[in-house]
Amino acid sequence: MILRDSFPLKRLWPRTYKRLLVLLAFDCAVAGLYVFRDWKWLSLDALPIGTLGSALAIFLAFRANAAYGRWWEARQLWGSLVNTSRALARQALTALDVDPHDGEQKKLRDDIVIHQVAFVHALRCHLRKQNPLPELYGLLGPERADALRLYKNIPNVLTLRIGELLQQARVRGMIDSLRWTALDGSLTTLANIQGACERIKNTPLPRQFSFLPSVLVDAFCWLVPLGLVAGMGLVTPVASTLISFILIALDASSGAIEDPFENTVNDTPMTALSRGIELTLREMINQRQALPEVTAIDGFVY
Repeated sequence: MILRDSFPLKRLWPRTYKRLLVLLAFDCAVAGLYVFRDWKWLSLDALPIGTLGSALAIFLAFRANAAYGRWWEARQLWGSLVNTSRALARQALTALDVDPHDGEQKKLRDDIVIHQVAFVHALRCHLRKQNPLPELYGLLGPERADALRLYKNIPNVLTLRIGELLQQARVRGMIDSLRWTALDGSLTTLANIQGACERIKNTPLPRQFSFLPSVLVDAFCWLVPLGLVAGMGLVTPVASTLISFILIALDASSGAIEDPFENTVNDTPMTALSRGIELTLREMINQRQALPEVTAIDGFVY
């Protein structure tokens, strides 16, 4: 994802230059033939350039809004994932009753948080159709990571594993039913976030949303010099190319953001977000381990 304040045009140029160069050559040919060869029939004085341009701009704006809506929803979902991951880690680290002298209980508590980190990385790779196992080896260990090879939807399996770890904690008496229900609610939120991301990933915009605007933009750009040449003469290529660039750039920009999980520069910054979640959750584990044990006296905690 582009994080700088200004947008470098060189990122847009590869998506537009072929169409612009062809149109520029056509614009120059129209202007030259009209001025030097006196081909007056090339001028379409009655062509309603303004009306057609306004109608096309509305159509392109509708597509841009639809594409941006998908992109923004994806970003909101990952923002919710950040918050839910922190909440689940906090619940696991504070709501589970852990005997400070029982290493197994401490390991079980930390495993819940580590599995949440693994879920975030697995979801990122799942949406990008990448292999998540290299990310998971360092988190879960070779044995537990290799066991995930059997499954297609690894993030879903990891939420199940977190639920199983919580069930183990409940059996060991580390958590009561009320707190278990609260933690299970966080897992349900994770499942909802994953399902919404998969909906965006697996349901692209209808093809007519991308095909028709591109065709209409091309048709309009071919007509623009014919409507301008009578009044602008040899300056026609400058004005026509500028108008064409605006429309083509808007068309290309919409296409660049309509699929926010394709691992391109315009996508939701899932790599940065997942790394940030991992650092935050690991920090929470280390802070918890560094805190002194609290004691309860007469019902109050000091």
